[in-house]
Amino acid sequence: MYMRNYRPIIIEKIGITLPGIEILKLRLNEHLPESRSSFHSHQHGQLLIYLRGCGEQTVQGKRYPARAGTVIYVGPNERHRFEKERSRQPLCLVIDVNLLSKNKKRWITTLGELPATELNLIRSRVSQLFEMRGPSSEDRVVAVGAVILDILDPVLRTIGWLDCKGYKGGSRGTFNVRVEKIINDQIEDTSLNLSKISQMLGFQRDHLNRLLKKESGLTFSQIRSQVRLRKAQKMLIKGSKVGDVSVAVGMNDQNYFARWFRSQVGTAPTEWRSENCTSIGPILT
Repeated sequence: MYMRNYRPIIIEKIGITLPGIEILKLRLNEHLPESRSSFHSHQHGQLLIYLRGCGEQTVQGKRYPARAGTVIYVGPNERHRFEKERSRQPLCLVIDVNLLSKNKKRWITTLGELPATELNLIRSRVSQLFEMRGPSSEDRVVAVGAVILDILDPVLRTIGWLDCKGYKGGSRGTFNVRVEKIINDQIEDTSLNLSKISQMLGFQRDHLNRLLKKESGLTFSQIRSQVRLRKAQKMLIKGSKVGDVSVAVGMNDQNYFARWFRSQVGTAPTEWRSENCTSIGPILT
């Protein structure tokens, strides 16, 4: 595995510009600037993709848990720092970007989580980048650019920059699609659980959970949390009251919903809405 014989990757002056996004630089380094205790900021945005280890990233005073599969977007001039937990050195892929979209309906969430299959895909693409290192050529530049775009696709979907609607990514197999559809259709049903869905689909409870885990790396509870979180975030962005959002995602206890939401994104619903309703501002300037 590429992490065993670790060598840092730095790809500067990538020069990829697409509608709405400019990709500046990519680096993979065990000893990251973010592991220092001092706060810092950049004039550009950063996508932080954690490949191993765990810790806590603080962005603009808000603390976000970081572990393998976590994606954190740090906007231009946002002060941030990383604090390591446990002894194993975290490994993080850092992509410097400028998000240029003028679409005011587009919003970005600071924190996202990659399903296990997409995390493994990104790890394999990083391995490809190791193999591509060498003298520059036109063919190599194109190949490296293609790999970087392959990495960016699930990452940008995770933070909401790209729409997941209609996405045919490999992380969503047949059982996941069926279960997500049921959750979406009956999301307000507080009694909807794995046992109930298992009966609908004709499976034993534990067997269905194993099938879901095999397909996407996620359990039923994790899939349900993702569906609930997407709906909650969309409603909050549109200005819905927290109590209405709570009921709409199947949680009648508003206090419980607020605690659950904080555990997912690191901040309370009202604070998250305030941050994300204005977070597009720096991108539009």
